[in-house]
Formats: sequence, C-alpha cells, structure tokens
Amino acid sequence: MKVFLAKNAGFCMGVRRAVETTLDTIRTDDVGVSTFGPLIHNPQVLDLLEDRGVKILKDIPDQEAGTVIIRAHGVPPSHKMKLLASGAKVQDATCPHVVKVQVIIKKYKKQGYSTIIIGDRNHAEVEGLMGYAGELGIVVSNEDDVARIQPSTPYIIVSQTTQDENAFEQLSDMILEWYPGGKVFNTICDATHKRQDEVRNLCEKVQAMVVVGGKNSANTQRLGEIAESMGCPVYKVETEEDLNAEILSKYDRVGVTAGASTPTWMINRVIRFLESIPGQGEGVLSPFLYKVLRFLLVTNIYVALGGGVLAYASGLLQEIQPQTSHFFIAFCYLFAMHNLNRFTDQRSKKYSDFIQVEFYKRYRWSLFTVSAISLPVAITLAYGLGKRPFFLLSGMSFFGIIYSVRFIPRYLLPITRIRMLKEIPGSKTFFVAIAWAFVTVLIPAWEIDYQPGLKTLNVLIIVMMLVYVRNALFDVFEVQGDRIVGKETLPVCIGEEKTLKILYAIMGVLIISLLVMPLIGAMAPFGFWLLPGVFYLGFITYAYQTGSISQGPKLEFYLESIFIIIAGLTWLGSL
Repeated sequence: MKVFLAKNAGFCMGVRRAVETTLDTIRTDDVGVSTFGPLIHNPQVLDLLEDRGVKILKDIPDQEAGTVIIRAHGVPPSHKMKLLASGAKVQDATCPHVVKVQVIIKKYKKQGYSTIIIGDRNHAEVEGLMGYAGELGIVVSNEDDVARIQPSTPYIIVSQTTQDENAFEQLSDMILEWYPGGKVFNTICDATHKRQDEVRNLCEKVQAMVVVGGKNSANTQRLGEIAESMGCPVYKVETEEDLNAEILSKYDRVGVTAGASTPTWMINRVIRFLESIPGQGEGVLSPFLYKVLRFLLVTNIYVALGGGVLAYASGLLQEIQPQTSHFFIAFCYLFAMHNLNRFTDQRSKKYSDFIQVEFYKRYRWSLFTVSAISLPVAITLAYGLGKRPFFLLSGMSFFGIIYSVRFIPRYLLPITRIRMLKEIPGSKTFFVAIAWAFVTVLIPAWEIDYQPGLKTLNVLIIVMMLVYVRNALFDVFEVQGDRIVGKETLPVCIGEEKTLKILYAIMGVLIISLLVMPLIGAMAPFGFWLLPGVFYLGFITYAYQTGSISQGPKLEFYLESIFIIIAGLTWLGSL
C-alpha cells in the first residue's frame, strides 16, 4: 500500500516547545514537576510523562513545591498569579501563537473593546483567552451563537489558533454583517493553515485519509472534518491498534495526517502498519519484497552486510588486497554487537519502531543465540590474521558488551552522574563510529606482514566520519522517542537543527578530503570515486529535513545502503 504523509503532520512548534520544556525540567528539578491541566491533548504522551513522574494538577493548591508548567493552551492570568502565590516555581509553556492572541486581547481591552473569540467554547485555549477578555469576552462557535451576541462596545474578533480557516471567515463575515465596525484579527497559526491546506490537497490524491491524534484534540477532529467535507473516507485513530487491516486493504493509496499534539513516533507507527498492509492492486511480489526488506533491516543483516563490504572497500582504499575473512569478520562482529545492544535499547525503540520491538520479543532467543555465536566466529577469524587483529577485536567486543552494563558503583554516581558508558551524553554515535572504523579499517590493515601508515589513518578518519553521519541521522529520526525515555543522544542534547548543521559540516569535510587526499597520495588514487556516495548521504539528509522523505522502512533502507554504495563506487574506481 502506498502511504502519503502530510509534510506538517505531528507536533507543531508550540506543542513541541511545551513537551521539550517539560522534559528539560524533569532533568533539572529534583523536587517534582507537574502541569496545570493536561499539557497537550494526547493521552499517550501524557501517560509517558506520568511515567517520568509528571503530575497533572486539576486545581490550584494552597501550597505547592517544585515546578508547575503552564500548558501549551495557556491559562487565565488569575490562575498564573495563584500558582505563583502557592509557592510553586512556574514555567510558562504557553504556545507563542496563543500568547500573541492574549496580547491582542489585553491591548484592546484597555481601550474599552470587547472581544469576540471564534472557537470551541469548552476548549482549554478559549477558556484561557476568556480570562484575558474578562466580562467583555464573547465566544462564538457557530452561526446560532452569532444571532445571540450583542456587542455593546467597539469590538475585535480573534480566533482560536487551531480554528478551521473557512469557518472563521464565514463566522467573522456574518458578525461584521450584523454588527459593522469590528476589527478582525485572523489569529489562526501558520501550522494550522498548512495542515488544513495539505489535507485538502491530499484528498485529491488518495482514496482514504487516516487522521492520527487524541480524541480530545480539537485540531485533530477538525482535520478529519475537512477530509470528510472533501468526500474522502476518513479513519480517525489514536494509535495503530485502532486500524483495521481488512477494511484498509481495499485501498491502494492512503493519506496520513495528524493533529498538532501527535508525536512523530505515533505517526511512524501508523505508517509502518499501513505500509505492511497489501493494497488491493499490489499483487504478491510487492508485499513479499516489503517483508524481505523489513526482515533484513530488523535483524540487522543488511547493516552487517554494509559493514562487510565497507571492510572490502577500506582495503582497496589502503591499497591492501581484500580477503574474504575481512568481510566476514566485519559482518559477524557488527551483526552480533548491533543485535546484542538492541536487547538493552528496546524502551526507546518501542516509540520509533514498534514492529522491530515485536520482532525482537518474538524471536529474541533465536537472535540472541545467532548473535552470541557470530561474535566468537569474528574473533576466531581475526586470530587467523594475527595477534594484533585478535586483541583489537577482543577488546572492542569487551567494551561493546559493557557499553550497556552498569559497572560504575552507585556511591560514585553523585560525582560521575553516570552508571555506564551508554549514559554519557551523545556517546553512542561516537562509540559506534569508532567501532565500525576499527573493524572495517584497522582489522584489514593489522595483518601480519602489513605496516599501517598515513593511508590507513586517512581511510580510518573517512570511514569514521561516514559512520558518524549515518548514526547521527538515525538519532535525529528517533529524537522524540529518545527524549521521552531520557536518552541523551546528540540531537536530544543540542537539538535537531544544530545536529543537522554539524552533519552537513562533516559531509563538507568529507568532500574536501576526498578531493585532496588522492591527489597528494594520502589515499588510493581512485578515492574521489566516493564523492557520489557523500552527495547521496547529503541528499537523504536534505530530503528528510524538507519532508520529502518521511521516516520509515524506506528511509532506513536508503540510509543503510550508503556503505553498499560506497563499496560499489570503490570497486568501480579500482578497476
């Protein structure tokens, strides 16, 4: 089944800011963190925050310790003052677009204007805006409300930031027709504009729409209503468990959009489920190839294959005659370590790739057994190359195993702040890059009769940078799930935007290096043949950043193919 994802589906800026503010506060506040009312309208995210110790305050207590976070929808100013009076440290996570509406209402209220708010009467944002408008505030939700209002003063019209664009225009025009002279402020946020336009465009391309989001999310429900008004069958779901594969199998093309409070990992889970459903006109071959692809990715066979051929390419770049053992050492080692470490990393994976988690649960002992056998096979093959490869791979295996093991004593925790290597912020990307570079470059170089030199060092750095970019991109893909569980990857620590800038810089260094090193004899003369591979990596990064490619098995396959592409280019250049 072909799945078309709306580019602006998922967290809007305001919701992302509120969630990240809460997660950052959890890390720094030792007393306790709570939100005044539900932070956002998504029960799954709220459950995860509750697991991290975040409480939801329904009423303002007389005394409150710790930090209270004001939700993305905002609150009346009187509520904020009461929270401060209770002794709590207040962190305001109100969406900036909502703050803009609050400022407009406050400004015109001082001038004696009443405020007509077009929105859902019982919505948290509207209740907060009414707190700023006070007695001069009026809520209009439909045409019947227009007939009942009687603005006796100069008035302004504003909108709930997630209101339907067409509904706002119709209602505001009707109000102006009945009561001329009002000032209209279209305060619907840009994200809402884009989502609604995308739904209308998608409905013309697909046979059905799946709308992902909380049942209490007004903007999510509104997206479904817009799709229905376009004559498109709509399936509103909170999670992939709400989807019916039998019903959806009658479609070939399905669109997916999501409300502003829906996290990326929930959307990805829905997409993965949909892509696993054979479409009505797909036949047998396409679903079969999809299953084969998923199997190769979920078992890390494809990853290990990439490592094996990368060892072959590294040998050629160092002008070493590649051996079959080089391939199998890299393949067996990487297959074993990636699988063994995945067993300790299932908590965040259940948010980014639930299919992989379910596969591991079902076949965990088979995978564990094969991985446990692969590691000594790799070490035995390394021993056949000499003592240096043997001791290098044995040491790497030891550190790879203890990476996720708590070996630092508890009494040192106040000093080190970590209990295992895995908890060092941003460490995974760096350690994995080193491991890949060592097994694919140093193992072939440290044979009995070969003395590594400048070429080996340069190829080592080139491979390390390539693997680092690959790993960091996966961290970017999974940043929301990692943040939720408190995993401090590079994008979690410094943000997605800064991480992508670093990756572009590394790719720039790679391009310069591959242009210069072959010319000065610091690498095999055909080293510049790797340049298309770097451009391919840059294209994937840019396509993901701009939303041209969405997260899922296809993107994972494209990214994991980089090393096979690099090996193919190296082989062509060496002919």
